Amino acid sequence: MHLISEKIILMVEKHSDVIVKRWITRLLIDPTTSIYNKNNIEFLESKAKDMLKHLGQWISYDTTKEEIGKKYAIEGIESFKLQIPLCEVIRAMYTLRRTMWLFVLNESAFDSALQLHQMIELSDRVILFFDRAEFYLIRGYMEEMNRKIKDVSKIKPEEIDKIFFAHSFYNK
Repeated sequence: MHLISEKIILMVEKHSDVIVKRWITRLLIDPTTSIYNKNNIEFLESKAKDMLKHLGQWISYDTTKEEIGKKYAIEGIESFKLQIPLCEVIRAMYTLRRTMWLFVLNESAFDSALQLHQMIELSDRVILFFDRAEFYLIRGYMEEMNRKIKDVSKIKPEEIDKIFFAHSFYNK
């Protein structure tokens, strides 16, 4: 990473508590994330803090898609088991990315076109990470939903596969 990118990543990691508090405030007042309340937000809060405290690792070129996939597929499974609607899980992730980026913009000063270019490059890495995390989270969520339906339903597994397109999970 470049110097300005490293400074910004360190700033996000250092101030992850502040960013997460702002994010939680937004989630609690947003009608599209009404599932979250003061009684169940701890799960999400700890996940967000962990993500932001290690943001440099997550957006590193050394971190593989498979590593992101493994972690976020598990988070999708956990979200399903906690009965959090998928649309609200994804909305929460969008809101976290936006809250983080607004924090960065408000706390950073750019003196040159080079620094602005580095910010754009950093933005691209962050967006790519969130896109991958969301993809795998959705995949894990849907796989768990598929398993649950097969466990509790009287519908034949091959009929359920027609709904969930079983061949699409991990390109099988």
